[in-house]
Amino acid sequence: MKKFALRILLLCGMVTCVLAAQQQASVDRPSEPNFAFDDDGGKAQIVPVDFSVAGPKTFHGGPLLASAQQVSIFLGAGWGDAQVRSREASLLDVTATAGNTQIEELKQHSIKTLRAAPQVEDFTDLSQSKVNDLTIQQKLSDMLKSKAIPAPAARTVFVIFLAPGIHSTLGGLQGGVDYAAYHNFVNLEAGEIHYVVVPFHENAATHSAAATRAFAETALNPNGRGWF
Repeated sequence: MKKFALRILLLCGMVTCVLAAQQQASVDRPSEPNFAFDDDGGKAQIVPVDFSVAGPKTFHGGPLLASAQQVSIFLGAGWGDAQVRSREASLLDVTATAGNTQIEELKQHSIKTLRAAPQVEDFTDLSQSKVNDLTIQQKLSDMLKSKAIPAPAARTVFVIFLAPGIHSTLGGLQGGVDYAAYHNFVNLEAGEIHYVVVPFHENAATHSAAATRAFAETALNPNGRGWF
């Protein structure tokens, strides 16, 4: 009986170790600070919820954007609420705030910030499903095919503002818990698409700051080999 109990304990211990290993693997992170694995094994740069900075940026040999233009996409049924919709005005052009440290950093690298393009609204109800990075990429592809959003130029950065109630994930990370925003890129028929994803934040200043930082980091590091 004692041997049987010991075997059960050993088996339980092994199962616990396996589950712990699987859980650890699900939130595995790249070696670079403020990066995360996306849903198809690539790497995306995140804005941590505490806005911590990884340290001085270094150059990794890749291209930068010569100029950057924001194209805002307000995605989700929640933006149809009048009170929530009033937030849009403060997010339409994240480069417009005077004295913004991220935008000053772009100027140091001779990256021009252009006036934002007109925003796009898509009130599709996504509150009942998890919205991961592959969902975002598919949405961009569909919107480009239907001409709901303009064909991108080299300067275009699509900034996707998720409505309240949308559960955003990136690999094993949770929006609003592990990141305040992130940026990534994908190759579609229209070319290389650069985009930012910003989960909704109740605090308007935090919401705008997260978007601004992710936008700037897109211009400095559009395909993972720039300044970071």
